[in-house]
Amino acid sequence: MTTPLNLEKATFHTLPNGLRVMIYQHELTPSTYVSMSVRAGHFYDPEQCEGLSHLLEHMMFLGSRHLPKPNSINDLVDSAGGSINAWTGTEFANYHFHCRSAELKRILPAFADMLRLPLLDKETLDKEINAIEAEFQFKRKDDLRRLYQIHKETANPAHPFSKFSVGNANIFRSLPEDELHKALHDYHCQYYTASNMCLAIFTSEDPENVLELTQQSFSAFRQGEEAPKEWPPLYNEEQLAVDINIIPLQTARRMIVTFALPGLHLDYRTKPLNYLSHLIGDEGEGSLLGCLKAKNWVTNLIAGSGIEGDDFKDFNVSFQLTEEGLNNRDSILEALFAFVRLIKNSIDEKWRYQEKAHLGALAYQYEENPKLQSIVCEYSQHLFTFDSEEIKLFRIIIDSFDKQKLEHALSFFTPHTMRVKMIAPDLPTDSVCRHYNARYQMRPLPEDLLHKLAEPEAYDGLQLPPPNPYLGDDYHLTIPGDDCLLPRALVREEHFAFWYAQDNQFHSPKGDIYISFDAPAFTDNLIAVAAKRIWLAALNDHLQAKYYRAEIAGLHYRIYGHQAGFTLHTRGFSNHQVKLAGQLLETIHQFMPEASQFERLKAMQIQTLENALMNKPTNRLFSRLSVIVQRNTQAPVELLKAVRECSFENMTDICRQALNKYFVESFMHGNWPAEEASTFAEHLKGACHGAGCQPLSRAVTQLPVGEALYHEVICEHDDAAVVLYLQAPGNSLKDTAMCMVLEQMLAAPFFNVLRTEKQLGYVVGTGYVPHNQHPGMAFYIQSPSHEPEVLLKEMTSFLFEQLNEIDFYRFYWSTIQKNLLKQMEERDLSLSMKSQRLWVSLGIQDHGFDRNSKLADLICRLSFTDIQDYANALAKRSLFGELVLFAPGKFKGIDVPQDRLLSDLSSFKKQTPYFD
Repeated sequence: MTTPLNLEKATFHTLPNGLRVMIYQHELTPSTYVSMSVRAGHFYDPEQCEGLSHLLEHMMFLGSRHLPKPNSINDLVDSAGGSINAWTGTEFANYHFHCRSAELKRILPAFADMLRLPLLDKETLDKEINAIEAEFQFKRKDDLRRLYQIHKETANPAHPFSKFSVGNANIFRSLPEDELHKALHDYHCQYYTASNMCLAIFTSEDPENVLELTQQSFSAFRQGEEAPKEWPPLYNEEQLAVDINIIPLQTARRMIVTFALPGLHLDYRTKPLNYLSHLIGDEGEGSLLGCLKAKNWVTNLIAGSGIEGDDFKDFNVSFQLTEEGLNNRDSILEALFAFVRLIKNSIDEKWRYQEKAHLGALAYQYEENPKLQSIVCEYSQHLFTFDSEEIKLFRIIIDSFDKQKLEHALSFFTPHTMRVKMIAPDLPTDSVCRHYNARYQMRPLPEDLLHKLAEPEAYDGLQLPPPNPYLGDDYHLTIPGDDCLLPRALVREEHFAFWYAQDNQFHSPKGDIYISFDAPAFTDNLIAVAAKRIWLAALNDHLQAKYYRAEIAGLHYRIYGHQAGFTLHTRGFSNHQVKLAGQLLETIHQFMPEASQFERLKAMQIQTLENALMNKPTNRLFSRLSVIVQRNTQAPVELLKAVRECSFENMTDICRQALNKYFVESFMHGNWPAEEASTFAEHLKGACHGAGCQPLSRAVTQLPVGEALYHEVICEHDDAAVVLYLQAPGNSLKDTAMCMVLEQMLAAPFFNVLRTEKQLGYVVGTGYVPHNQHPGMAFYIQSPSHEPEVLLKEMTSFLFEQLNEIDFYRFYWSTIQKNLLKQMEERDLSLSMKSQRLWVSLGIQDHGFDRNSKLADLICRLSFTDIQDYANALAKRSLFGELVLFAPGKFKGIDVPQDRLLSDLSSFKKQTPYFD
């Protein structure tokens, strides 16, 4: 089987002005994905105006010579069934879009016009500065952004990485407006030229036609001069072999060990850093993580991520620490260096490298649903560094074991190239970073520790991974039968149901198995939900090392909680999957954690829930919305109290009750013959001794119509936020279709008016929000500058004005209709996505498995008069249930009559009516 993306077919061109272009014809969707990389990232910001490249990126969308209206490029791409966006990185800015391929001839020239001839109008400048200021304020309590700023301030101040990349109002308004405006023009003129740009296009169209269109669209760009790309070292000597203490806002205990490397990530043949992250990040028995977890020092480990550029790369090993681990920093570092020594000593064991190459080859060969927009962005940037022949090899795994290159890479993993970040409350600090006010301290690591790490002693229990028992050679396809293409019940009884289907669409040797348990004992009260949460965490922790080899061999599993109990989901290659599902099922029924493990995982759940309470206001409001609307969903603030109160005895008693009485529904879909499915169904039925109750209800709150309920959520954040949720009167196809249509119609104008024009906040948007398949719409704003009452007033004024003038959208209806139908057509982008859709259909009793096609048919037949009638009823508040959630932040709340204020959720859930 060939890879989904066979880049050997790509063509490469250089236009007369120097613009490098890659065109690749794919067969995955009738869509085109385009990315333009510009060597104009924040490294090139002038010293007196940090963040200028980011401001320019924003300004580029506010009109060009031939599309002068702000955001008209967004509207144009949206009308072509796509979306457009951009980001500003270190060395590069990137502009990208996707659209229906048939519309490319309309969109690509407009994209070129936007990049070559932006208006950079003074009248829009002030608003965009406000937008960036809102973005900056929005991120001020983001621990990752704070950590990034400390990283900058502890690097070489002569390296451009040390510049503040985001920018804010204080910086931009410190310059006279004319001077700032000129700086934008000069920056664009200098860097947005053909020699500083590379274009990648992945399309379903004929490459020759796309090339001709590209030449017509981009040949007018000036050639310009290439931007400089030589920088001083990222770190000076005094910034290596250091310990950096950082105080987070969230409850967190982490240690990030960073090794400062040259640009080793650019070695696409040997891929030494991929190999090292594969070994150091191993989670199996005997791994670095396994040994440190056994000592109760570490709960998680991630290896390999880190900032990178043309000539530098940070290789991070990030440890999630326990309280005890925080006090054993040096011992964890000794274990890490002992493991690096193990790798160095085993460098001649070529089979381990070849196995990693084999795993990579399988991942590419049977890749599902490749994210084309992300991939095309990567390749537009690769064009700056690699030639066409090299790029063609990127997705072809070559067994190019090179001992010298691996040893060279390992030579940089030393104590003296290391930076150790400790992130936890109450660490000693002596500095405060700019812009984010995060406290930190940098000190040299003790010399005696550095000497000890340079000659690490052997560490008990540490070992490199053995051969992977789940890595097979036989990935054959089963020929599907015509009678098995839709799910059919192999077993359907009062307490147990098993469904089975094959696939004839994706021709993949993979499949999915879902096994869901509805367990009343897990839903009785908050303590029961807390017990389930801790037990599932302990179960997954127990399984992590045991089945990690299966994970990396393409056999994945998840065991997760849901409103009525929990689900086991396995997916990936069909060979060995039934065996894996059986082993996991056996563990589920037999496993009970030790008291010591219970306490550790209970502490982790408390930390997770405490951190959830630190989430951004809009996230908190949507989380609370789910709690209010779904009967068996609980708020983190209530769960936190229950988890704290839950004892080991509570958990064991509740789990035993839950596993003694439950309802089971299972679905097996993919590359299995009917005989194997029948055998597995019988095995599953025999193993589920506790199957003895009916499925549990997924009831949805019936919100009152005509007068909104209000609910206040107090957040540890200065921003105000409001979510207005409108609940459809039923879950009929008509209600579902109308919600989808109206949300699509209102999304763009809601954003443009309330964010772009009125500048109410940085986070502004809409969403089609179903709960347990009951349709609804949500409108939301998070604002650093306006109180909730103002936000709600602006939202409702906008909505009622638009709904009362719905006839304005008559012109757009056919485009919206096409876009919705396209979304529904493209629903199954992979075998797993298809499995999930069919599984959801089973959950809502759609045993015809045609709800989507019926929905598409209804949308196809809708007249604009139907939409007008529905919108009018919504505007008169005679149709939808209404709920307003708000977080006041630093402002006052909304004055609400007491009878409309929802304060006691438990009482509300007991008394409120529910949809069936």
